[in-house]
Amino acid sequence: MSRWFRPAGFVIAGLLLFMPFVAVSCEAPGGFGRAAPGGTTTYTGMDLVTGGTPEVSPADKVREGPHETVPAQPMAIVALLLITAGVVVTLVVGQVLIRRAVATMLAGLAALALTVNQLTVQSLLIDRVQAQLTVAVPAGKQTADFVRTQSGFWLCVITLIVLVMVYGAGWIRNTTRE
Repeated sequence: MSRWFRPAGFVIAGLLLFMPFVAVSCEAPGGFGRAAPGGTTTYTGMDLVTGGTPEVSPADKVREGPHETVPAQPMAIVALLLITAGVVVTLVVGQVLIRRAVATMLAGLAALALTVNQLTVQSLLIDRVQAQLTVAVPAGKQTADFVRTQSGFWLCVITLIVLVMVYGAGWIRNTTRE
């Protein structure tokens, strides 16, 4: 039975990609993309993997115009592949030491890839907000203040870090016994 629990952390990390990762806030002067002033444009992790269309909320703040899609991000794709590999490795590899070592590395690399991706996407969105400004940025604010990291990113990275710690501790424990 425990064999089916081994990939649970990686499965959870994969599911967290469907949560919001980054948003351009409702405070952006003049709005952003299809979001009128007071609307928020939100990108999930899967939007970043696939280049999908972001969500604009609330619904009454959607205006005509092109969607502010972000092209599929290579580091988000890498993270998804590493998470998927983690699921496979934890299910298929029978040798405990190798499974824990590989799972530790996959989780760590996935967390790193997501972090690099987040920094890249935030920089891209800051540039886009700056290019779309139709009114001045309020005093004491910067364009970067309108692009915010969302809970899905933090939960996914924290899950992967916990996996690094759990599998890493098991790996070290097994290494010291042998």
